[in-house]
Amino acid sequence: MGSMLYILLALTVLVAFFILMIFVPGNLNRVYIKYILLAYPLLAIDLLPSIISANIFCFTTIIFLIFFYKQNSLERSNKKSLYYFLFILLSVIVVGGLINAENLTLTSIAYLIEYLSIFIFSCVLVGECEADRKFVYQLVNCLKITLFVSLLFMIGQVFIGPSFTIAKSPNINVLSGISIRYTSFFQDPQKYGQFLSACSFFFLIKTSDSRTRQFLNYCLLFFSILAIFMTGGRGALGGWLVAILFLILLGNAKNRLVLFFSIALLAIVAYNYSNSFAIFQRGADLTESYNFRYAIWQDAIHIFFDNPIWGIGIGNYANYVSVHNPDQYWIDDNVITFFDHPESGYLKLLTEYGAIGFLVILLIILIPLYKGITLYFKSQRSLQLILTASVLTWLVGFYTVYSLGDIRILILIATIIGLMIADYKLTTNEVV
Repeated sequence: MGSMLYILLALTVLVAFFILMIFVPGNLNRVYIKYILLAYPLLAIDLLPSIISANIFCFTTIIFLIFFYKQNSLERSNKKSLYYFLFILLSVIVVGGLINAENLTLTSIAYLIEYLSIFIFSCVLVGECEADRKFVYQLVNCLKITLFVSLLFMIGQVFIGPSFTIAKSPNINVLSGISIRYTSFFQDPQKYGQFLSACSFFFLIKTSDSRTRQFLNYCLLFFSILAIFMTGGRGALGGWLVAILFLILLGNAKNRLVLFFSIALLAIVAYNYSNSFAIFQRGADLTESYNFRYAIWQDAIHIFFDNPIWGIGIGNYANYVSVHNPDQYWIDDNVITFFDHPESGYLKLLTEYGAIGFLVILLIILIPLYKGITLYFKSQRSLQLILTASVLTWLVGFYTVYSLGDIRILILIATIIGLMIADYKLTTNEVV
């Protein structure tokens, strides 16, 4: 993408933010949350790439907190546990950076800013959803719209080619296989696959009594899975299949019927048109891909055991392997780039954050999942089950790719977890 067009897109989304904050009446907290979910495709644009990676999401979130945020008087959430988790995580990051990190760059500061911004976003989201259950479903609709936009963007890539993108630089995975791996408005097809697999289940959430709207939701669920085939993301597809099994085992009869029908239809399409989908036309087979990743995983495990408590420092993986594991690199246009993650999200967190930081992040995710599942068994809240399935797809795919490097995936997971927390508190309070 041309630099001028990139700047124009950034300016457009920033101007839209200020117009909404200044001229739209009503609850600006909710306007901000909806803005984030609907401006989602452009939130990863860096505003100051030559100084520090300050993306649009972080910039608008900090501006919102300083000038436009208002405490919700109806908010019932007790956020002490979130503050404790954040304090521990930030302490681990800072101590790990000071003790073990080598040649820390501004990337580390950018990561810290992103975590703080995500924390602010999550607190505002949970508070507003707790104040009004209807807002939960409004946000679900916002995510559905964003997924629909991503499908339209991908259709544009099918007709125009992979050059139709908002990514600042091309990804070598797009054209590395036999078929094109489509990215939509993401830069990496694997991350787009994770986005699709997590968001596809939102179309099972009923937000309208219209039968036409429900049928459209089921069609978009089907096309979302076809899009995963076109990304070539095996991890994303594997996560989706695990979540499908989870929903079939625990879900209601109507959702089971929809999922069985979708799987049957997908199997027919895959059998007859496998040559048209990148997932079936990858250049390397599973054994070759596994052997490649296994060697990197072994190196990462050794790095973790050398720095088990505090890790090597946030955002420091590339710097570390350039010194200690210089064979971890790839070449594009005669430029050598060292890996910034060990082909696994979990190992990335373990190596950079150490055991303490890894455990804190894991608890932030797993505690809401556990509470959501227990709530489902008590009250049959299908929303909790579907949101849990969405997070499961990401947890599986995260095994093979560190997707949190894209702030949009971090926003997505934070949104889903936030919706689960708010719905849990609303439901338990109603029961009481």
